[in-house]
Amino acid sequence: MDNDKNEEQTNPLEDILRHFKLYDQALDLKGSKEFNAAADHLLKRLEQDSGEVSENEPELSLYDAQAATSESLPTDYVSALFDQKAELFDLKLMEILKYSVPRKIHQSLQSNNLGPFKRLLDLGCGTGLAAEALQEQVSYKTGVDISKEMLKLAQDKHIYDEYHLSEINAFLYQNHAYKWDLVVAAELFPYFGALEEVFEGIKRNIEEDGIFVFSAEALLEHTEEAPDFRMSDTHRFSHTEHYLHNVLKQFGFTPVEFSQINLRNEQETPVSGYFVIARYKPT
Repeated sequence: MDNDKNEEQTNPLEDILRHFKLYDQALDLKGSKEFNAAADHLLKRLEQDSGEVSENEPELSLYDAQAATSESLPTDYVSALFDQKAELFDLKLMEILKYSVPRKIHQSLQSNNLGPFKRLLDLGCGTGLAAEALQEQVSYKTGVDISKEMLKLAQDKHIYDEYHLSEINAFLYQNHAYKWDLVVAAELFPYFGALEEVFEGIKRNIEEDGIFVFSAEALLEHTEEAPDFRMSDTHRFSHTEHYLHNVLKQFGFTPVEFSQINLRNEQETPVSGYFVIARYKPT
């Protein structure tokens, strides 16, 4: 029996090398401008994944997984995850998963007659997808991300005027020379459960009458027993509409737009989420 079990077990090193080879092949195709082939190659790779989590993504330890269920994902996990995803992030998110939030931000700010803005604070900026959509609406752009590899790609695009490698709350609770009239968190809240600390930090850094734009994955439960947020088996948090409204009100934000949209596709299934534009109006 023991021999049979040993034969069934895979070699972790072989798995890691196999997955790196797959990603390297996709990168080679992308580098040679064969974008369709790169997308096809990556789609085959993604078919092996469960949701957003691929087999070679960093795993949560038991301790970290228990901690993550209460407040937020561990900083080291998120950093490692996005450092690993960086090279193919834009291709996967925009072309394969049909990520809709950057375009939605641009369109909704225009339709609500908001802007132009002096300064953008892009929290969890990644490779700069949201800021790219706002090039003509903001004069000065600050990008903050926990992944140095993501920031390197954003720097290559010359999108931001300032780049900060930092955990989000660590940045928000520093003293800065000025405040921002536009704060964006396009893909941040799936990595936080409780949002009070983030909102308090944003409140510290946004100008009065400033605009805060964010998205959140929807926890579609309408019972009294429903939790405010929940972490899925893909290690992402979703939040209830009720909780988001309460946190907005608690920290002095008045919704300008609060809509339910499809954020992206996941295994060809739309992921439902909330898209919010709110104005900071302290009482």
